[in-house]
Order: sequence, then structure tokens, then C-alpha cells
Amino acid sequence: GTKIGSNVLINSGSIVEHDCKISDHVQISPGACLGGAVSVGEGSIVGLGSRVIQGVSIGNYCMIGAGTVVTKDIPNNSLVYGIPAKRIKSWLSE
Repeated sequence: GTKIGSNVLINSGSIVEHDCKISDHVQISPGACLGGAVSVGEGSIVGLGSRVIQGVSIGNYCMIGAGTVVTKDIPNNSLVYGIPAKRIKSWLSE
């Protein structure tokens, strides 16, 4: 039930579970793990070894830092990192 858009890079060792929606131009970095029913918006990057808890939505053009654990929805254009993920700043202009 997972849907993967165009121009998506799912690197080696990463896991994309059931019912996920990966939009166009997304990168899932090595070792990243997306639980079931995760949504990743257009142009976003999920960093090396990150974990995204089931049912979470990541907005468009977001950067999820390496090793981050995402437990809540992330708004568009966000740079987040940490355990749990904290929004640091706007990553790209809106």
C-alpha cells in the first residue's frame, strides 16, 4: 500500500513500511526508518539514521537531521533535529 512519487531516492539500508506516501523529489537517507502510514512531502530529505514514528506527516521541503526521532507532524519548510525532533528554523523560504 506504499506509494512512491517520481524522482525519489531511497538509499540502502533504509526502511519504508506499509501504507506510506512518499511524494516527488524526496530523499530517504541510508539507515532511515519510516514506520507505517508515514507521509513525506515533496522535496523533503529524511537524514541518515533518522526514525519517523508511524502515522506522522512531514511537510514539503523539510530537512530531517541525521539521527532525529520524529514523533509529531512537521510543518512545511522546517529544519528539525534531535530526540525528539525540534523545529530549529525555516529551512527554505515559504
